[in-house]
Amino acid sequence: MKKIFLIGAVILVFIMLQSIACGASSGPYLSGHVGMAFMGDSDISKHYGTVDVEGDMGFEPGYELTLAGGYQWKMFRLEGEIGYQNNSIDAINGCVGPVCVSDVSSSGHASTLSFLANGYLDFDNQTSFTPYITAGIGLATMEVNDFDIAGYHIGDSEDTVGVYQLGAGVAYDMNEHFAVDFKYRYLTMMDSEYDGVDTDIDIHSMYIGLRYNF
Repeated sequence: MKKIFLIGAVILVFIMLQSIACGASSGPYLSGHVGMAFMGDSDISKHYGTVDVEGDMGFEPGYELTLAGGYQWKMFRLEGEIGYQNNSIDAINGCVGPVCVSDVSSSGHASTLSFLANGYLDFDNQTSFTPYITAGIGLATMEVNDFDIAGYHIGDSEDTVGVYQLGAGVAYDMNEHFAVDFKYRYLTMMDSEYDGVDTDIDIHSMYIGLRYNF
């Protein structure tokens, strides 16, 4: 295992040195992405008097759109991003005190508007493919609309919380200005609450996008 780690570290350093040696371009850029958003089951909890409600809420796969603008310095990029995501609510498992139920039919949808500051490290090389890693932080407002549980209407709610993301991907340079981008991202929302219900929300996203370098 130590040998594998050492070999991986050497390869990574070599790629970074190659990036500097190749003189990756610098300048502003715009990018847009579309993708699939997979929300993990959200842990939910609320305290009613002497009764605790615990459970998890499932979501169906949804879609996501992002638009970003930034600047590249050689192998580093910094950008501002605005994103929109929508997922339908699937089913709920939970316990009210000692009574537990599973796969309770639910409906409604959760939509998220996010604003992120992202940083990228591009591993430029002598091919048209450029792998990269990314991390970012920002704010997101999630709205839960038309929420029903077993035919009982719960209502609408929203909350604005801090978020952070980690991801990786690869870009393919079509020419001097345009690149096709394939990216995976993990995003988590911190301490969100809807009508007093505490939730724990994680999102896995897969994107395809287009970047224009000026």
